[in-house]
Amino acid sequence: MLLPGTTSRAVGDQMAELADLTRTAGAEVVGTDVQRRSGIDPAHFIGMGKVEELREMKLEGGFDVVICNDDLSPRQQRNLERELKTRVLDRTEVILDIFAQHARTHEGRLQVEAARLHHMLPRLIGSYAYDRQVGGRRGGVGARGGPGEQQIETERRRIRKRMRDLEREIEQVRSQRHQQRTGRRRAELETAAIVGYTNAGKSTLLNAMTGASVQAEQRVFATLDPTTRRLALPTGREVLLTDTVGFIQKLPTDLVAAFRATLEEVTEADLIIQVIDVSSPSFLDQAATVEQVLADLGAGDKPRVVALNKVDLLGPLARRRAIAAASSRYPNAVAISATKRSGFPGLLGAVDRCSRGDTVEFELLVPYGRESVLAELRKVGGVERTEYVEGGTRAWGWVPRHAARRFETYAAAGSERVR
Repeated sequence: MLLPGTTSRAVGDQMAELADLTRTAGAEVVGTDVQRRSGIDPAHFIGMGKVEELREMKLEGGFDVVICNDDLSPRQQRNLERELKTRVLDRTEVILDIFAQHARTHEGRLQVEAARLHHMLPRLIGSYAYDRQVGGRRGGVGARGGPGEQQIETERRRIRKRMRDLEREIEQVRSQRHQQRTGRRRAELETAAIVGYTNAGKSTLLNAMTGASVQAEQRVFATLDPTTRRLALPTGREVLLTDTVGFIQKLPTDLVAAFRATLEEVTEADLIIQVIDVSSPSFLDQAATVEQVLADLGAGDKPRVVALNKVDLLGPLARRRAIAAASSRYPNAVAISATKRSGFPGLLGAVDRCSRGDTVEFELLVPYGRESVLAELRKVGGVERTEYVEGGTRAWGWVPRHAARRFETYAAAGSERVR
């Protein structure tokens, strides 16, 4: 729908993205259309003239599913299905369908089911009314079905009970994740979350940087379940790197709510690594979408490293233009290729600097035979220089403030100073 205040380019990008989502969900795209209107029709979303056009196309066998780029109210969806005598889905339902197909872990399946039920509940009446008209067709993307309108209340009660059960299970997941993060804190390693638009190359970057084997495919929402791996920086320090679910325009609120246990990996991280696919013509809009989601999650002000990924897919001139355009918004961005593993020294250096946070400098005197103390210092902080003296090794370095107490035994008197 092209409404006042929206641009043809923005709507075109969204429609291209919707086509990718549709194909990822397993359906074939046979055509697209955009209607320009001054406002949304409260009964059918689109105007009745467009409804008539679609009805004629349906009679000619042109399609068997209609997918709308915007969210439809239950009333709009029900009315369109009644008029067109076919299944009508909105963008949220397609995304939910993809998530259901891609969820691999028990946690992911719980979160997807909760989101789907939350979206389905107000649409039960339309679902049953449509089933009576077309005989309850099964199968295909977004397929729904039911035993009949007389069982709507029974089905509502069943769904509400299942939603309560899922909520309890998801709360257990949140508790387990909190315990895992507490364990990581005890390891006293800084944490970094990789975020970005879907298909920006986040999983490929995690694999390339840490040697992980996370599924990385050229398709939207290939990763739903977070994966955490240790990343060794050139200085010897380690940080914990977590791959997260990709963001997208018009990210359904049902998904944000259901995936809050997963998204806490972002809100609890010390550092954000934002991956931007600069080979996409809309990369600045996609980056703005990611920033908006981060702001909605309360993570917009976290320290951030921006990685301009997929520069290898651009020619020399296009690459310079893309980097220049990105640098105007992100002055310290680092150009990389996750697949070619190029640009990593600059990225790792930026992660090292940005992840230090609130640190304390120390001058230590470590007795000979206790070199493991210096190894630990390098792992959680840094050693800038050493000097061998009588009684041990004198070292000057720094550690995160929350890890400082581990080294107080070896600190020289009066050596602590805040960086």
